[in-house]
Amino acid sequence: MNKKKLVSALTAGVVALASPLSFAGCTPRSNVIKIYNWGDYINEELIEEFESWYYEETGENITVKYDTFDTNETMLTRIETQHADYDLVCPSDYIAERMIKEGLALKVDTEIFDMTEEGLLYDTLLKMIRDSIDETNEYFTPYVWGTVGIMYDVDHIDPDSELGELCNSWEALWSDKWEKQTGKKRVLMKDSVRDAYSVAMIYANTDKLSEMTNGFTNYDSQDYRDTLISYFSTVSDESIRLAQDALIKQKRVAHKYEVDDGKMDMVAGTTEAWLGVFWSCDPELIMIEDGGDHFYYTVPKEGSNVWIDGWIIPKYAKNTKAANYFLKFINTYDYAYTNFDYLGSSIAVVDVMEDAKEYYEEDEDGFFDDYYDGFKQMYIEMLFPSDEVLSRCAIMRDFGIERNTDLDSMWIDVKTT
Repeated sequence: MNKKKLVSALTAGVVALASPLSFAGCTPRSNVIKIYNWGDYINEELIEEFESWYYEETGENITVKYDTFDTNETMLTRIETQHADYDLVCPSDYIAERMIKEGLALKVDTEIFDMTEEGLLYDTLLKMIRDSIDETNEYFTPYVWGTVGIMYDVDHIDPDSELGELCNSWEALWSDKWEKQTGKKRVLMKDSVRDAYSVAMIYANTDKLSEMTNGFTNYDSQDYRDTLISYFSTVSDESIRLAQDALIKQKRVAHKYEVDDGKMDMVAGTTEAWLGVFWSCDPELIMIEDGGDHFYYTVPKEGSNVWIDGWIIPKYAKNTKAANYFLKFINTYDYAYTNFDYLGSSIAVVDVMEDAKEYYEEDEDGFFDDYYDGFKQMYIEMLFPSDEVLSRCAIMRDFGIERNTDLDSMWIDVKTT
């Protein structure tokens, strides 16, 4: 069963629109939209659908030129130094913040698409975006998002056991209990300086955060939220030292640093690792694949990072009209649901997420029948994070070129120590 297409029945009612009028020869730039996105980050059937939809909306023809990139930095270089001719790009949160700061982003035309329309996009996300990326919600349109947490293998770690409880804390990634019990190092760490730094900063300040939250039982404190945001927004000599000390300490128990291969190694059973740091989209992917039914994901009690990829209209865009209409299109219910069904990741459209969550909760198709007890609740919480989970999360900021260089040097020191 292809569980990635579990909710496809809900999108069967999407109405096929009339095709735009065909035309030949050289296409005027005003009839072309150029989109630059991550690979495999949209249901490509929607690209053709947009061309038809755009004609219905405007009476004009449009052709989509769609390119992909593999890193934020590749995309940014093309926009910043080469003035690449793209109408929409899809940066991650910190790069979007940098583009806005450096004047590389254009405002969304609210006459065509208003992202702040009540009930359209998550209010919680829009507030986080205002705090960290786009203080006026005028430039950055959230698209795909999720959390950073710990994923572990339930074939080796029972969620209801003492070790399972340990995995609800970042302490699990520094604990020597795994090696003491099994004689093996079981921890994976992200080979990503930003993710390693954010996790290390929370771990290094656990006692302080515990005091602010009454032992991690109450996350309503503004001081707690401001402190967490500060860890993700400001880099100082002292914070670099704290993170470096924590990460060097962690090396005693770390099995491996990894970026993308760790999850597939865990599925295939080709690694000795039992747990590690993962972006929520990683567990979402492997848990619906064959052999991926024995994992658990949790956002640690101390707090974590919310990651968001979203749309920016670059400064050098030539067809801002089509770009704004594409934002309206991709956030329209039917098309957003089709895209959610394809991506299998959290998206920003509230109605889509609420209906999909209800579908999973009712589970009339028995999607969860073959999984272990507790999987359903865990999976729904991962894909549709509750306000309680989001209350202990913040978005990581752009640290600036100088401090990014300092962090890169710190990370090299950690890995070579």
